[in-house]
Amino acid sequence: MPLSISAAVLLSLAMIAATIFIFFYHDRKHHELDRWVDFGFSAATLRHALLYYRFVGIAMLVFFVLFVVSVLWLQRDVLQPLFLEGKEQGIIGFIAVFFFALDLVTRGSLFDFMQHFDLRLTPLRMNRQLPWFVWYCFVFRMFYALALVKVLFSFVWIFTKIRAIRSGHAGRPD
Repeated sequence: MPLSISAAVLLSLAMIAATIFIFFYHDRKHHELDRWVDFGFSAATLRHALLYYRFVGIAMLVFFVLFVVSVLWLQRDVLQPLFLEGKEQGIIGFIAVFFFALDLVTRGSLFDFMQHFDLRLTPLRMNRQLPWFVWYCFVFRMFYALALVKVLFSFVWIFTKIRAIRSGHAGRPD
């Protein structure tokens, strides 16, 4: 097995582990943020929330870069083409792979809206004759979908709670 495939398997396992970590650690962190907001909203509370969201954002960026590099490396080592572009097959460059990864991210984050209306950022299509590559792309896409859902709901919850507390303090006579 080529080293690039081993690296892709390890990256998939890392994305699965990060998704599980974000999902469960996020619940604990969300409860902490919830308590902080309940007991007194301050700039320190906001800083804690933003530090956590920054951690998730950095994880997403790192996995994006590693996925693009991994796919470029896989193209070089695998005998079959990873992508089908119209009738042409072959090695695809960095920019095309970047947009393919971005397409997977948007499809994951928009919850199949793009899939339903067949919207694409790139004409590249993965070679369905390589089921391991299809699963690799699926893990990447689901990492983004689950992480974004969790962060989005948490952010909306905390934001509405902060606004409710602030509006409650603004309406009280001192």
